Amino acid sequence: MVGRLISFLKKSDAAEDPVCHMRVDTKKPGGGTFEHQGKTYYFCGPGCRTAFSKDPESYLSGKKGMKM
Repeated sequence: MVGRLISFLKKSDAAEDPVCHMRVDTKKPGGGTFEHQGKTYYFCGPGCRTAFSKDPESYLSGKKGMKM
């Protein structure tokens, strides 16, 4: 299991969730995606996607966020 986690984190197919800063597999994002100003954002879970969709600029600027 640890080997799979390390392999996942090393993949270039990963992005950072802009809400909780977890690594997300861009091929299968658990929380889906959201388009904002022509850019696709990837989410670890639906809660992060919902929070981001309500106020994307606050998460992108660093005014809002959460630590996991």
